[in-house]
Amino acid sequence: MNAGKIIIKEIDDRIKRLNKHYSDEKDTDGNPQGEMLAAESKLINSALANELRSLKEFVQTNIIED
Repeated sequence: MNAGKIIIKEIDDRIKRLNKHYSDEKDTDGNPQGEMLAAESKLINSALANELRSLKEFVQTNIIED
């Protein structure tokens, strides 16, 4: 397996973990600060997943040789 495919596999694994974390229920106990932290967590998670998808696209375009 070439390096590009190894990198793509790792990126896919990380995206899966982020998606699992995103869908986890956050226990906020109705606390406004907890609600804010849960919303922040989802926002950061989405941004990280988008960056990983962008990195994956870059690797597919520039690294992987067909």
